Parts: sequence; structure tokens; C-alpha cells
Amino acid sequence: MAEVNMEQLLNCALCPNMCRCDCPVLQALGREKVAPAGKARFAAMYKQNHLELDSEVIEAIANCLGCRGCTVRCPFPELNLCDELLFARTPDKEGRQGHLASWEPYLANLKKYSSPYGQKSFAGGRADRGADILYFNGCTALANHPQSLAAVEKLFQKAGVSYQLINEDCCGYPAETWGDPELARSLAAENYRKFVESGAKILVTSCPECWLVFTERYSGWGFGLPLEIMAAPSYFLGLVNDGLLKPSAIGQRTLSYHDPCIWARSAKITQEPRQLLKSIPGVNIKEPLAAGEQTHCCGGGRMFQLSFPKTAEAIARRRLAEFPSGAAIVTACPFCREGLSQDNQTVLDLLELLAESCTK
Repeated sequence: MAEVNMEQLLNCALCPNMCRCDCPVLQALGREKVAPAGKARFAAMYKQNHLELDSEVIEAIANCLGCRGCTVRCPFPELNLCDELLFARTPDKEGRQGHLASWEPYLANLKKYSSPYGQKSFAGGRADRGADILYFNGCTALANHPQSLAAVEKLFQKAGVSYQLINEDCCGYPAETWGDPELARSLAAENYRKFVESGAKILVTSCPECWLVFTERYSGWGFGLPLEIMAAPSYFLGLVNDGLLKPSAIGQRTLSYHDPCIWARSAKITQEPRQLLKSIPGVNIKEPLAAGEQTHCCGGGRMFQLSFPKTAEAIARRRLAEFPSGAAIVTACPFCREGLSQDNQTVLDLLELLAESCTK
């Protein structure tokens, strides 16, 4: 069971808080209780038994996207406030825990369907015997944008790469986010079993949230994965560089790439998606106001679009205003694609665009 680091939590609670300008929730809501230090104070006071974990306190602490935007100007390099806030509201040794009523339907879906979206995430169960590559699409893309999987399969086939798919269970990250670590471990156990049985050597995923939980959580939950975990933008750039994928022109296009927070700040993947775009003839890239590790969140991290939909929309609209006029937005995250698709805004998927250019 993860424990809160009180020293780091208090460091944040007592800090002058230069991160305020990088917290998308604070920028959208303008309330001090959802500022990084405000949330840290609530969490610290609760953990020190000065506050009851009522719905107001839970909501304040849970108003975090996990985007790590607060780390950009943080003077404490070891502080991961996103995780400290998460651990503060998950069950402790006394069994105290924090839930919001709005989470319950999604937790029920996870228990029934292994997906928060009320349907089984079915990836097709393709198995090329002996294939070293196992592709994991993630429940958000499978439920809400299944054509993304078809695009990835086209890329594998065009490159002549054997690959496997499994009938995926949710990675477990949403269950942890909504305060049910035992359910998270149960989902992880199912995926672990299927990964091991596949015999694959490399696990490729297009979902930053899945990548994060595979690389940072599974070993702590007792499921150290016997596979190399690769982010899809890095993997498919390797196929382009090796000449297995040869993008062709799809017309003159001006594109602006939105960096998903986890790819940019946790995985340090910022150049690979841009190199993929530049590999497509006729593409011109214009950067948004905030890019790379300085990116601003779309409002979709840590299942925020389900937990706090109105705030998520407000955050997305603030982010959309930062893109150059006339440029089509491209991203490499299913949450970002959905989150930024506001007010009839079309957001392109990086791998779908690559597949279009490689399979003409």
C-alpha cells in the first residue's frame, strides 16, 4: 500500500507556489482550494487528523489531472504532488478512504466489464504465434475511437511486423484514481496473466496513462512485467527510421502538435511525434503557445473528463486557444483527442495520420 510522504506534502503546502500558473484546474476554476498548495494543505491536514475526509475535502484533493504541470517550476525535484494527493485519499491503515458518488457508476463498470465505459474492451484477440510484439490499445480508445486500432493494425501489416492483440482488461489506473486499489490490482493481475501467456517480448501502447501504470505501478502492485514497455510514437518512429514504413504525401497540411502531459513530462517523449509528422511529405508544423515539457493539459488526465466533466471542458477550451490559427491539431493520446474535440474542433490522431500516409 502506497504511503504519503508527509515531508514532501508539507514542502508543497508551505511553498510560495510558483506552480500556480501551471495548474490547469486552478486556472479554470480560480479557487484557492484547488491550487497545488491548497490541495496539499487539505491532504496534509487530513493525514494529520485535523480534517475529516468529507465530500468537500475529497473533491478538493481529487481536483488533480495528474498532469505534473506543477513540476515545471517546482523547487523540490523529488516532489510528485499528483501522486501524493492520490495516495492521501486512498485507503490507509485505518481503512479510511475517500470516494465521490460520481465515481461509483464507473467503478461498477470496471467490476462488471473491466472497462469504465460500460462495455467490454475487445481488441480482437489476434495472435501471431511467436510474435514478439504485443499491442495494447487501452480501454478509452477501444470504447470511444476504435478506428485507432484499425490504423495501428494497418501500420503493422504495412511494415511486415508480426504482432499480437489480447482481449484487454483496463490497466487499473482508473480504479486507483477512484480510490479502489484492490480493484486496480485485480485488473492488473488479469493483464499480467495475459501478457505472460502471450510470450511477447515488447509491449507497445498508444495510451500514456496505460504506459504510466505499466512502468510505474505494476511492479509495486506485485506484477513486474517481463516485457519491455514502449510508447507507440517511439516504436513506430523506429519502423520509419528502419525503412519498414515509408510515409507518402497526403497533401499540403499545416499541423500543430499537442504534447500529452505524460508523454512529455514523464516519458520525455516530445521529439519522436514531431519526427513522425516531419516524415510525412508536405507537412508543415506550427507549435502551440506551450509545447514540449512546458505543454498545458487538455483536461483529460487521470479520468478527469469523467470525474469533473465541466471543469475538463473549461480546461480544454483554454488549451485550444493556444493553438495557431489555421493549423490542424494532432495528438498522440486518446484522452487528449477526446478532450480537445470541443466546439466542433477536429483533433487528428498521430498514428491514424501516419497510417493514412503509409497505406495510400
